[in-house]
Amino acid sequence: MTSIARDPRSGEMDGPVGKAVAELLSRSHLLRPGSVAEALAESAEPLGVRGVTVYLADLGQQYLVAMPRADGRAMPVLAIDSTLAGRAFRTIEVQLATDPDGRHHVWLPLMDGTERLGVLEILVDDVSEAMLGRCRTLASLAGLFVVSKSAYSDTHAQVRRTQQMALQAEMVWAFMAPPTFATDDVIVAAAIEPVYGVGGDAYDYSLLGDRLHVAVFDAVGHDLPAGLIASVAMASCRNTRRAGGDLTDLVARADHAIAGQFGGSRFATALLCDLDVTGGRFRWIACGHPPPLLIRGNKVIKELFRRPRLPLGLPEDRHDLDLAAPPPVHTEQLQPGDRLLLYTDGVIEGRAADGTQFGVRRLGDFVIRHSAAGMPASETLRRLGRAILDFQHGRLADDATTVIVEWRPDDPQRQYGF
Repeated sequence: MTSIARDPRSGEMDGPVGKAVAELLSRSHLLRPGSVAEALAESAEPLGVRGVTVYLADLGQQYLVAMPRADGRAMPVLAIDSTLAGRAFRTIEVQLATDPDGRHHVWLPLMDGTERLGVLEILVDDVSEAMLGRCRTLASLAGLFVVSKSAYSDTHAQVRRTQQMALQAEMVWAFMAPPTFATDDVIVAAAIEPVYGVGGDAYDYSLLGDRLHVAVFDAVGHDLPAGLIASVAMASCRNTRRAGGDLTDLVARADHAIAGQFGGSRFATALLCDLDVTGGRFRWIACGHPPPLLIRGNKVIKELFRRPRLPLGLPEDRHDLDLAAPPPVHTEQLQPGDRLLLYTDGVIEGRAADGTQFGVRRLGDFVIRHSAAGMPASETLRRLGRAILDFQHGRLADDATTVIVEWRPDDPQRQYGF
């Protein structure tokens, strides 16, 4: 097998390639969600492509599951941690293999921006640089088609699920942003366990101009009301943010929304943050939530602990919300390359069979060790999720959410995770 680093160039748009791309873009408007592979194979056949299969990663990112084929042939489920296709997903690099019949299999990461969707398998007659460039172009188009069609059908959602999802998890996942995002200045990666049974945990982020908003929520409970509270918290913060509100406004409105709907009987801890991606000024309000960890180089230099305010839904003065004193906004100046690690208490408070807690130190060491090995943030968190599950023997006592924010404004060798 051969591993090929990802080349950002997708190949020269020569006559045949340009014609194939134009045909695919034209077909995409009326393309059925489950027909992406067939459309790619048909349009790319003049380029020397002999077959295409789209594999999507399951929600737990343990397996790659093939989209149904037009010929009805069943394709094997591929393990992400132990197959060549999985290596393409993990490393975000092209992988090559040749079968006994002499056919070349090209495995390419299937991406939406910096989010890993799965892999694309392409059968070709040769693996010249020109052909590999054409394969990269097809993989880019495939990622766009999969995402653009996902909103109109359950096809992709069904392929990505390996078990029944709890109702509260269905609701929370519908609200949350994609798990990975990057620009020239900043990287955001997030992960939640248990994927199919998450109750009250949630995360959110948004980049507006040079201001990145990031939030982590942890609603009390693991039932449908917990999912409702997390969803109300996200919706309230987005509504306030989009109306031009600042961090203190977000806290006040979310407090009001949750207390108004649940009468103070249920609440959510939260970490509401924003980062100036140009200057590196990090601001946050902790609402009964664990503090962020600041990682500089290969060391956790400190917990950004400040006295937290009460959780959302338990305002300081329930009888006079409008006159309640605004919570203090804390500030930290970041240095280029700094990483912020946000998490819920289910990560550090999870216990092994002997009662040992996972703990803050183990969490920080895990992220530092894998990042130092050159692993993208998204892959680091995928492996962290497995480690958290293994630590508790596959049965989590609480939801576990982690978010990495990395500020890299002047690093020419950025690792975005794609």
